[in-house]
Amino acid sequence: MKILLLGDPTEARTMRRSALAGSGFRVDMAGPRDIDSRISTCKPYALILLDLAPAAALKAAIRAIRRTSTAPLLVLTARDRLADRLEGLALGATEYMVEPCATENMLARAWALTSPGGEPDTTLLRLADLAIDRRRGKAFRQDIDLGLSTTLFELLDVLTAHRGQVMSRERLTHAVWGPRAAALDNMVTVAILRLRRKLDDPFPLKLLHTVHGEGYIMELRHDYTA
Repeated sequence: MKILLLGDPTEARTMRRSALAGSGFRVDMAGPRDIDSRISTCKPYALILLDLAPAAALKAAIRAIRRTSTAPLLVLTARDRLADRLEGLALGATEYMVEPCATENMLARAWALTSPGGEPDTTLLRLADLAIDRRRGKAFRQDIDLGLSTTLFELLDVLTAHRGQVMSRERLTHAVWGPRAAALDNMVTVAILRLRRKLDDPFPLKLLHTVHGEGYIMELRHDYTA
C-alpha cells in the first residue's frame, strides 16, 4: 500500500519512514514545494501524512493537497490548538495527531485510515499489514497468502480477535483444540513456533509476542523485535 510522507527533511521524518516501511507500507517522501508535482504525476496514494511546523505552511499544504488528491490526510502537529485543528479539518484534513506521539499510535492510525470504510465486518480482521479472511479461512500479510493449516489459522484467528490481550496456553488450548483437550505446553508451543515461521519470520514487523510466564499476545509494537 503506497503512502506519501510530506514535510521538511528531518531525522524524525526519516524515522517515521522507516517505521511505516517496516509496517508494510511503500513510502514516498517529498517536501512542501513538491506537493503539486508529486501528487499529480504519481498513482493515487492510499494515505498522505503531512508534517509541517509553521501553521501557515500547514494550511497552505492542506489546500494544495486537496486541489489534486482525495486521499485520507493525516496531519502531525506539535500545536494542540483547537482553532488550528478545526480550520485544518475544514480545509480538508481527515485527522490530526499531536506530537510527540508514540510510533505505534501513528502506525495504528495509518492502518485504520487506509482500511476500507463502512460498517465493521466481523468476517475480516486486520492488524497492521495482516488481514484475516474468516469467510475463506485465509490469512495474508502485505497481500501474501500465508498458507496456514486449519489449526494454525484458528490459532491466529483467536490471537488476533483478542489482540492486545495476553492469551494463556490454557485459553488457547480451549479455543483451538476444544474444552476436552489437555492443556499441554508442548502442543501450544509447537503450534506457536510453526505460526511464527509463517506469520512473522518473513516480515520485518513482528506481530506475535511472548509474555514470559503468562502466554502470548498479538499487538503492534514500535520496537520491531520478536
